[in-house]
Amino acid sequence: MSQYLRRIRLAAQIFSLCLFVFLFLQAVYPYHPFFPVQTMLQWSPLVALLTLLSSHHVVAAMWPAALILFLTLFLGRFFCGWVCPLGTIIDGFDYLIRPKKKLLSSSSRFRWWKFAILTFVVITAIAGSQLAWVFDPLVIVNRVLTVAIFPIFVFFTEAILGLLWNVQFLDKTLFGIHRFLQSFLLPLHQPYFRQGGTILVLFLLILLLSGLGRRFWCRNFCPLGALLGIFSKYRILQRVVSEQCDSCNVCYFNCRMNAIKADCLSFNKVECINSFECAAVCPKGAVTYRFGWSPKSSPIDLSRRRFLTAGAVGLLGVGLLGLDFPDRNKRGSLIRPPGALSEDQFLDRCIRCQECVRICATTGAFLQPAWLEAGWEGIWSPVGDARYGYCEYTCNLCAQVCPTGAIHLLTLAEKQQTKIGTAYFDKSRCIPWYSGDDCMVCEEHCPTPEKAIVFREGEFVTAHGKVKKVKYPYVIEERCIGCGICVNRCPVEGKPGIFLTRDGEQRY
Repeated sequence: MSQYLRRIRLAAQIFSLCLFVFLFLQAVYPYHPFFPVQTMLQWSPLVALLTLLSSHHVVAAMWPAALILFLTLFLGRFFCGWVCPLGTIIDGFDYLIRPKKKLLSSSSRFRWWKFAILTFVVITAIAGSQLAWVFDPLVIVNRVLTVAIFPIFVFFTEAILGLLWNVQFLDKTLFGIHRFLQSFLLPLHQPYFRQGGTILVLFLLILLLSGLGRRFWCRNFCPLGALLGIFSKYRILQRVVSEQCDSCNVCYFNCRMNAIKADCLSFNKVECINSFECAAVCPKGAVTYRFGWSPKSSPIDLSRRRFLTAGAVGLLGVGLLGLDFPDRNKRGSLIRPPGALSEDQFLDRCIRCQECVRICATTGAFLQPAWLEAGWEGIWSPVGDARYGYCEYTCNLCAQVCPTGAIHLLTLAEKQQTKIGTAYFDKSRCIPWYSGDDCMVCEEHCPTPEKAIVFREGEFVTAHGKVKKVKYPYVIEERCIGCGICVNRCPVEGKPGIFLTRDGEQRY
């Protein structure tokens, strides 16, 4: 029976990870998913709690997170052992590197850190800075898939197919394979994202922590695990050890969370993730799991001093995050997605999952993860960058896939009337203004029904004193919606002859 339960758990882990990747791949244009691609991101109780505390708004779409918490009261941290995609990836990595079991006890000395981190992020959320995007495991996986792993996969897949294309008798077969892969997997163009290297390195560091002990991240750093652990204190799914147990310590050394005490009889309800590994490896078959009430609860490994210290650091962190951001609404070149809430609310709700960035990459490729242009609080939040792409006039998908409502869902007609910025010509770079040659590329690409870019004929005096007629471009600000296609298509090499600002932007 125990082996059967372990296999079910492993199957559930693989299914959950495959579902997560499947939903990730469904975030493409045209958008016709089986069910919303942001579904699993809305399962995180940590995201639901911190967005509630920071924005003072209940995101109704995150009701599954409440269900997870409710089930945790009875089943314990089943989410960590059966569902969490990061936990599954770490388990796979642990299997590959096989960390030494003697490190298990020493790596558990830091278990209090995750409760301190939970305290820290809760205090910062109450004070107005939401940091779920830093620590939430579902967000971490979705982000690294978007900006690093998937682009690398596309690059190498295209490179391999390109090399094989040179084999003459394979060309027709490869053409069919490529067309097939493009129908559900490969994009038309190679995606490029800012911050991809940084995000990938941080993800790899999480995996490499396993060299210090199995599930080192989950055990010591994950605040979602800490939150679920608090709700597991009085769980009714109990680990039961019969009299056949001879304290051989096989279960103790095989527990990936070190939730079993050295006597092999008692276990830590706060740490147990229901892997059923102990029951499967017990040579006597002495370990089983049953439903039953026990008045005993497991202590939370966080002293009052550490709790107060974490809270104080959280308050200090809020102040430090805001030092370079005295007014969130005065970032002149910061372009947010159409439908974005006011900057305060946007940053309080946005979890930097890059779901909007992912789907935008399949249309106009306008959205990119921010670095410091949005301040410390805005790191990795989505910003428009016309060097990479433009906001597609016939697309409103970023709002459709946002899991927390940081981007207000607009109808397509509303979106096409929503102003996210205004373009201006740089007369020192624009071809007609600088060199006196006619250029109409920006006007030709302007998508608004009444062109936001118009021409006025005037005279241009060359360096040799010659006068000629030139069509000078102008932006009619009332018509410009700030889509950035004029900037993206500008033929001037280097810095474009037109630039985009957030002047006149509309927020919700």
